Amino acid sequence: MKTEGRQFTVMVPQADAMGAIAAIRSLGEHGYRVIAASNNPEALGLKSSFTAKAILSPAYDEGYIDWLRGLIQAEKIDAIVHSEGFLVAIRDAFDEFKHLMCLPQAEADAYLSMSKTETFALFLNSDDPLLKANIPPTAVISPMQPANWSEISTWPLPLFVKGDATYANDGESSVVKRLLTVDEAKQCVEELSKGFSELLIQGCVKGAKATVNVVIENNQILAESMVLATHHNPHTGGLTALRHSWWHEEMYQDALLRLRALRWQGAAMVEYAWDQSTQTFNFIELNARYWAALNVDILAGLHFPAIQMDSFLKGKRPDMPLRLTKKICARHTFPADYGYLLSLAKDKQVGVGKKVYALVEFFWLMLHPGIKADLLYPGDRKLYWINLGAFLRRSWNDIKRKFV
Repeated sequence: MKTEGRQFTVMVPQADAMGAIAAIRSLGEHGYRVIAASNNPEALGLKSSFTAKAILSPAYDEGYIDWLRGLIQAEKIDAIVHSEGFLVAIRDAFDEFKHLMCLPQAEADAYLSMSKTETFALFLNSDDPLLKANIPPTAVISPMQPANWSEISTWPLPLFVKGDATYANDGESSVVKRLLTVDEAKQCVEELSKGFSELLIQGCVKGAKATVNVVIENNQILAESMVLATHHNPHTGGLTALRHSWWHEEMYQDALLRLRALRWQGAAMVEYAWDQSTQTFNFIELNARYWAALNVDILAGLHFPAIQMDSFLKGKRPDMPLRLTKKICARHTFPADYGYLLSLAKDKQVGVGKKVYALVEFFWLMLHPGIKADLLYPGDRKLYWINLGAFLRRSWNDIKRKFV
């Protein structure tokens, strides 16, 4: 789906993120003038062939909003592809900038979906039993809601403690900690409570990472896809490294139910843990912005960002939701899949046979004709080699620090 739109200028902040890189590619390829911004001069999105202008931005501090005002005026920006960090940074001036973003125009609705703790609190306290279903053992911890450790001690290990930027004292940081024992979790909560006014704690649920990805505008779904991961970094669960398109209708409907309850409009990735052995799934979190695996979708030809901006800026909407039906498997090799391999090698509970298999598989996947590489995008392949060079330099510097 290609459209003419060169008269529109779109800003993409945090151009170092994989989702932002995919958004830059999609919008630039479809004729939008893309302003990529990051406070990291090495951000890959700044170097993309689809970036019309690369700008080194300040950090998210007190001067950011004034800088943003100047940029919008100077570059005549028509829209902004928001990230979570960006929204936290502009919260005091949300009403001033909200017309430029594809998200709920009510501040409370926009920021509700940015907070893991508020999202789970809504579901756990809902009168709808469907919203309470398919959720791991979960509790919100705050000064008004101390942890019930006697109950938490019955949850399956490991435990996960999460803090999001909405409740971070510095207004920017987020954190996820994996704890092997209840005592470790108690210590972690005590330490993190100094930096976060609210925390989320969850018990472990088995399964591979699966996501439902959508773009919604005016309660209409414009585009949708689902992805299942087979490699994570680390292997116990984390960033997806190897994933393929798939579909699971019950999970899809569960995701739509949650997005409606949150009154969300815009791009969203709803994450689940899918246990194939029991054919069950559990909601893990919502990322109310473009997702890291967005390159999978655009490599398959489903351009969520371009579809969204065509609707937002031009009023051009598909009659029916555009769904990813093409079979595709894509890999983020460095550092994600390398991290998967390294985490297996370091895990003493993983057998030698599985480690050897993973090592052979790592190199075989690089040669496999059916596996796409996230960063090897047509017209922008240089990002793969820039990223590989940076990875090798970091690895060499780590070796020198350890042995020289």
